[in-house]
Amino acid sequence: MLWRRLIRTSLFASPLSSKLSPVKLIALQFAWVIPYFFLTNYLERSLLPFRLLCYTQSNFLSVNTPLREDFKSCVKSFFPDREPNAECRLNRRVEAIMEPRIVEEWHERIVVIRSAPNSVDYRNYMRASWAPTLLPEVATVFVTGSGNDEQLRKEHDEFGDILQLDFVDSYFNLTLKMMAIYGYIIREKPHIQDIIVINDDTIVNGTALHQIPTSKGASYMLGKVSRGYPRLIMWWLPWYVPGTMYPNMCYPPFIQGSSFIISRSAAQRVLDGICDVPAIHLDDVMMGVVANCLRLELRHNEGFDHHTLDKFVVFHYQYSRFSAAEMLARWRRSGLDVGQRDPTLR
Repeated sequence: MLWRRLIRTSLFASPLSSKLSPVKLIALQFAWVIPYFFLTNYLERSLLPFRLLCYTQSNFLSVNTPLREDFKSCVKSFFPDREPNAECRLNRRVEAIMEPRIVEEWHERIVVIRSAPNSVDYRNYMRASWAPTLLPEVATVFVTGSGNDEQLRKEHDEFGDILQLDFVDSYFNLTLKMMAIYGYIIREKPHIQDIIVINDDTIVNGTALHQIPTSKGASYMLGKVSRGYPRLIMWWLPWYVPGTMYPNMCYPPFIQGSSFIISRSAAQRVLDGICDVPAIHLDDVMMGVVANCLRLELRHNEGFDHHTLDKFVVFHYQYSRFSAAEMLARWRRSGLDVGQRDPTLR
């Protein structure tokens, strides 16, 4: 982010700093504040004091260091007054309504694209842009919940890339959606070792994605690791989490949910432990807590959840969802366009 670069510049820019007075040095260290307030949106400006405060909470900043060594003690330290839901169904089997056609012996990696039942325009955009640029041995599957069955059946018959699972597809069921995906792959696709999770409103640099090494058998999640994020107290926002749900001011490090890679081993451990943790409806934050207490390795890659078309693995908007037509236009501007076109998107 711009303000972080400005901080580094102000602190370490030049030997001239040794010639400046303490007052001027302090002024330079906070010189980023004024441009920050001009260049960022209202929400990020409002969160700045909370972000700065969270950066003082060392227990919630350390990546790959659990809050407590023992799993139950770790969960209790996050939720001192909450118990796991005795009726939790996140680790239960979710039946498939429609399954994709995958050549079993080809694939150790799979790209699963989270899509809503009615988002045919985004699925067509991806089929017409970056999805065909992936290596043929990497399967691409759109995963959705129940609804819009006739349209999904039509797409499935034509492309064979739909996995429809029997649950209500909604924003507040994102964690359930991920658990259903993990369960299906672990149960039905024993050869798959890495699950690459992508939102349907993204651009993927296939070359960069294929260059990311794998670690067979390791328990890890790889993506953009975020630290120092506060719990939002603005009740009108979809990311609002009440103190009764999560009592701490700051979240532990978590991987942004728009795109990441999770190993088979990590997915299995998450499934086994998810119902022992009180639920948070934000799936990436929930995974941050689970990963912390399960001691899953979080691997940072700055190219994931990138907001500019520059050195990205996965491009994702920052504040507003772009239309499928806009995503296609950005794909063409990215320089990765290989000529695939869908007449419905012109």
